Amino acid sequence: MKPRLVTSFALVATLLVSCASMLAHHGNAAYDDKHPITINGSVTEFVWSNPHCQIYLDVKDKNGKIVSWSVESQSPGILRRNSWTKDSIKPGDQIAVTLIPAKSGAPVGFSGEKMGKVAFPDGHVLKMDLR
Repeated sequence: MKPRLVTSFALVATLLVSCASMLAHHGNAAYDDKHPITINGSVTEFVWSNPHCQIYLDVKDKNGKIVSWSVESQSPGILRRNSWTKDSIKPGDQIAVTLIPAKSGAPVGFSGEKMGKVAFPDGHVLKMDLR
Protein backbone atom coordinates (compact mmCIF):
# COMPACT_ATOMS: atom_id res chain seq x y z
CA MET A 1 0.00 0.00 0.00
CA LYS A 2 1.10 3.52 -0.62
CA PRO A 3 1.92 5.56 2.53
CA ARG A 4 -0.71 8.19 1.69
CA LEU A 5 -3.45 5.56 1.35
CA VAL A 6 -2.42 3.93 4.66
CA THR A 7 -2.48 7.32 6.39
CA SER A 8 -5.93 8.11 4.95
CA PHE A 9 -7.27 4.72 6.00
CA ALA A 10 -5.87 5.14 9.52
CA LEU A 11 -7.43 8.60 9.79
CA VAL A 12 -10.86 7.37 8.68
CA ALA A 13 -10.70 4.37 11.02
CA THR A 14 -9.71 6.60 13.94
CA LEU A 15 -12.56 9.01 13.24
CA LEU A 16 -15.11 6.20 13.00
CA VAL A 17 -14.01 4.65 16.28
CA SER A 18 -13.80 7.92 18.18
CA CYS A 19 -17.12 9.27 16.88
CA ALA A 20 -19.14 6.09 17.36
CA SER A 21 -20.01 7.00 20.95
CA MET A 22 -21.61 10.24 19.77
CA LEU A 23 -24.15 8.22 17.82
CA ALA A 24 -25.16 6.13 20.82
CA HIS A 25 -28.35 6.92 22.73
CA HIS A 26 -28.48 6.72 26.49
CA GLY A 27 -30.96 4.44 28.19
CA ASN A 28 -33.23 4.92 31.18
CA ALA A 29 -31.23 2.70 33.55
CA ALA A 30 -30.98 5.54 36.09
CA TYR A 31 -34.78 5.62 36.47
CA ASP A 32 -37.08 3.31 38.46
CA ASP A 33 -39.46 2.17 35.72
CA LYS A 34 -41.20 -0.27 38.09
CA HIS A 35 -42.58 2.53 40.30
CA PRO A 36 -43.95 5.47 38.28
CA ILE A 37 -45.16 8.47 40.28
CA THR A 38 -47.17 11.62 39.65
CA ILE A 39 -45.88 14.93 40.96
CA ASN A 40 -47.85 18.17 41.15
CA GLY A 41 -46.21 21.55 40.96
CA SER A 42 -45.67 24.92 39.37
CA VAL A 43 -43.68 25.11 36.15
CA THR A 44 -40.56 27.25 36.40
CA GLU A 45 -39.24 26.55 32.89
CA PHE A 46 -40.02 24.46 29.80
CA VAL A 47 -37.11 23.86 27.41
CA TRP A 48 -38.13 22.85 23.88
CA SER A 49 -34.92 21.44 22.38
CA ASN A 50 -33.28 18.28 21.11
CA PRO A 51 -32.53 15.64 22.10
CA HIS A 52 -35.16 15.84 24.88
CA CYS A 53 -37.44 18.57 26.11
CA GLN A 54 -37.09 19.42 29.81
CA ILE A 55 -39.76 20.45 32.28
CA TYR A 56 -38.62 22.19 35.46
CA LEU A 57 -41.11 22.60 38.26
CA ASP A 58 -41.34 23.37 41.96
CA VAL A 59 -43.10 20.66 43.95
CA LYS A 60 -44.07 20.60 47.63
CA ASP A 61 -42.79 17.48 49.36
CA LYS A 62 -44.69 15.65 52.13
CA ASN A 63 -43.28 18.12 54.70
CA GLY A 64 -44.38 21.18 52.71
CA LYS A 65 -40.84 22.04 51.59
CA ILE A 66 -40.44 23.21 47.96
CA VAL A 67 -38.30 20.85 45.90
CA SER A 68 -37.16 21.79 42.39
CA TRP A 69 -37.69 18.90 39.97
CA SER A 70 -36.19 18.35 36.53
CA VAL A 71 -38.20 16.11 34.21
CA GLU A 72 -36.75 14.81 30.96
CA SER A 73 -39.41 14.18 28.32
CA GLN A 74 -39.50 13.16 24.68
CA SER A 75 -37.93 14.95 21.73
CA PRO A 76 -39.69 17.95 20.18
CA GLY A 77 -40.58 15.78 17.17
CA ILE A 78 -42.39 13.16 19.26
CA LEU A 79 -44.12 15.82 21.35
CA ARG A 80 -45.18 17.67 18.18
CA ARG A 81 -46.80 14.47 16.87
CA ASN A 82 -48.77 14.46 20.13
CA SER A 83 -50.03 18.03 19.47
CA TRP A 84 -47.52 19.80 21.72
CA THR A 85 -45.91 23.12 20.83
CA LYS A 86 -43.09 25.07 22.46
CA ASP A 87 -45.83 27.05 24.24
CA SER A 88 -47.81 24.07 25.56
CA ILE A 89 -46.36 24.55 29.02
CA LYS A 90 -45.51 27.96 30.42
CA PRO A 91 -43.85 29.16 33.62
CA GLY A 92 -46.48 29.45 36.35
CA ASP A 93 -48.66 26.65 34.96
CA GLN A 94 -49.86 24.22 37.63
CA ILE A 95 -49.37 20.69 36.29
CA ALA A 96 -49.30 17.05 37.31
CA VAL A 97 -46.55 15.03 35.61
CA THR A 98 -46.51 11.24 35.55
CA LEU A 99 -42.92 10.02 35.43
CA ILE A 100 -40.43 7.39 36.45
CA PRO A 101 -38.21 8.82 39.21
CA ALA A 102 -34.46 8.53 39.60
CA LYS A 103 -33.37 5.41 41.47
CA SER A 104 -31.02 7.61 43.50
CA GLY A 105 -33.89 9.57 45.03
CA ALA A 106 -32.76 12.82 43.37
CA PRO A 107 -35.62 15.09 42.21
CA VAL A 108 -35.29 14.12 38.57
CA GLY A 109 -37.32 11.82 36.38
CA PHE A 110 -38.24 10.74 32.88
CA SER A 111 -41.71 11.19 31.45
CA GLY A 112 -42.46 9.61 28.14
CA GLU A 113 -43.43 6.58 26.11
CA LYS A 114 -46.34 4.56 27.52
CA MET A 115 -47.21 6.35 30.74
CA GLY A 116 -45.77 9.85 30.27
CA LYS A 117 -48.26 12.67 30.46
CA VAL A 118 -48.86 16.16 31.76
CA ALA A 119 -52.28 17.01 33.20
CA PHE A 120 -53.67 20.46 33.91
CA PRO A 121 -56.22 21.37 36.61
CA ASP A 122 -58.92 21.91 33.94
CA GLY A 123 -58.59 18.26 32.86
CA HIS A 124 -56.56 18.96 29.71
CA VAL A 125 -53.92 16.24 29.22
CA LEU A 126 -50.81 16.27 27.03
CA LYS A 127 -49.52 12.78 26.21
CA MET A 128 -46.04 11.72 25.15
CA ASP A 129 -46.71 8.49 23.22
CA LEU A 130 -44.22 7.31 20.63
CA ARG A 131 -46.06 7.75 17.33
